[in-house]
Amino acid sequence: MDAHSLLLMAGMVICFGIATFVLAERIGIPSIVLLLLVGVIVGPEVFGLVDPSALGVGLRVLIPLFVAIIVFEGGLVLDINDLRRLSYPLQMLMSVGALVTWGSATLVAHFVAGLSWPLATLFGALMSVTGPTVITPLMRRSNAKERLKVLLQAEGVLVDAVGAILAVVVLDVLLTSGTTISGAFDWAERLLIGSLIGLVGGIGLAYALRFIGSKLNAETTRLSALGGAIAIFIIAEAISHEAGIAAAAVSGIAVGNIDFPHEEEVVLFKGDLTMLAITIIFILLAARLKFADLAALGWWGVLAVVLMIVVVRPLCVFASTLGSTLTWRERAFIAAVCPRGVVAASVATFAAISLDEAGFAGGNLLIGLVFMTVIGTVVLQSFTTPLFARLLGVEPMTTLVIGANDLGQLFARQLHSQHHDVVVIDTDQQLIDRVRHHGISTITGDATDLQVLRKAGVERAKAVVALTPSDKLNLLVSQVVRSHFKVATIVARAENESTSSVLRDLGITVLNPLQASVDALTQLVQGPSAMSMLLSHQADQSIYEVEVSNPRVVGKPLKQLNLPSNVLIVAIRRAGNLFVPDGQTQLQAADQLTLIGTASTIQQADQQLREGASEAMYQA
Repeated sequence: MDAHSLLLMAGMVICFGIATFVLAERIGIPSIVLLLLVGVIVGPEVFGLVDPSALGVGLRVLIPLFVAIIVFEGGLVLDINDLRRLSYPLQMLMSVGALVTWGSATLVAHFVAGLSWPLATLFGALMSVTGPTVITPLMRRSNAKERLKVLLQAEGVLVDAVGAILAVVVLDVLLTSGTTISGAFDWAERLLIGSLIGLVGGIGLAYALRFIGSKLNAETTRLSALGGAIAIFIIAEAISHEAGIAAAAVSGIAVGNIDFPHEEEVVLFKGDLTMLAITIIFILLAARLKFADLAALGWWGVLAVVLMIVVVRPLCVFASTLGSTLTWRERAFIAAVCPRGVVAASVATFAAISLDEAGFAGGNLLIGLVFMTVIGTVVLQSFTTPLFARLLGVEPMTTLVIGANDLGQLFARQLHSQHHDVVVIDTDQQLIDRVRHHGISTITGDATDLQVLRKAGVERAKAVVALTPSDKLNLLVSQVVRSHFKVATIVARAENESTSSVLRDLGITVLNPLQASVDALTQLVQGPSAMSMLLSHQADQSIYEVEVSNPRVVGKPLKQLNLPSNVLIVAIRRAGNLFVPDGQTQLQAADQLTLIGTASTIQQADQQLREGASEAMYQA
């Protein structure tokens, strides 16, 4: 294929990808599903408009670069504090879980799908990955508890590095007839090298962005972030092949947890690049799929995919979460979510090409089973994940924020940072996109529409907060919610006194931002010590509200609790009544305790009082 034809094909891939993504968003279908379908349709098996083989070695160059950008962006949105709180199940999923998946998937591939032992072992290694490209959209649609979202997203980013390196090491052993022991050392070496380069490079990049951002504009900062991420990936790859994915993941986490100017613009920019990369990769990889490869596996291949979903993943999760604070319902939900994505497909493509070049038979069966698994898990779990979240009862009580304007965005981000489950509704797609890039669930639509409210989860909402600039719209939304749904708390922004009066008559809490600012300033002047604590964002001045759910402390008087010495329980809310406790007060299940202390000591107290979700603390 000549240069002009390649140019036309590349342009078609980008156009098809963007159009597919827009269509998927419009009709509410996961974009990955449509991208796979479109890739097959435009590929050689149907219309022949896109032929990835024409790219030759270029395909093996482009895909790793795109994967690095995707993994870096996935790490960019992970909060290190969330990772610390979920460190045990996350570490187990990355180690025990990966090994269990590798072993059990190998058995399924050999005994069910009929792959030879070498190819089955390689397939098992490929299946140890999940993928942030699919997990993140699924979590936005499922409305599961925040800590389940964080755990699955972190697994998708970090286990990709573990699994991708594992698959490449297994491939190297197959092609060079190496030993298992040498392969294990090779895997550990690449993972360690990539992680160290990613950590050092990520910290260095973050501080470089801090300097660049303070001196130059947002555009330069965005480009510097992109260049830095690619540089870290290339350095890791130059030192150790396939260490780049681990470096990209770790550096993304490092950069995302160090503040620097124009950080929001960088996250938005990287998000856009990631979506473009996903569309290009999935169309190119799906276009390589041959119907003959799927047909060669037959119904045994379908059965293998089913076993991957109903046997392999549950084994992985339950082996990895033994001894954790996750409830059985939460463990079951995690077990139900394991779609394979771009890393599995891209590494499988690279492996199949390498096997073909080495004259290793059966590469077509490997890539056929991998793509059958990718398609099966993505399509099935895209539709069943929200259902499982509802059936298993892992959907949280949600706060609906009406309005993605500055006030709505700040409020939603504050709640999200404190691990509340938030859904933002607005008609302005541009504002919605800005909110979504912070990992917050969003709905584009009219909040006065009952269907839009139901889609946002109003029927399980603990609060609806209308913060649009329009008093009239806030009043209308509040009336609709009050009339049709049982929501405990409704708050509406209103600056006009007549609107405020109508809202109060309806029993709706009124927020006047100007009056609230005046009241806060007055209290700050009259009672500076107390008000400073309430307004401060410093870690050593914190107020939290924790709900008692640990059966080991229920029925005990406060004086018998082994709480940190500098944590003070100032109030207890029980059955709607608020009172000040003393040392003889016995705790009851569902008591809401207001604590004052440092963030670290309150976290310790929270872990003693709450069964499982230690991250669900409400900071004033």
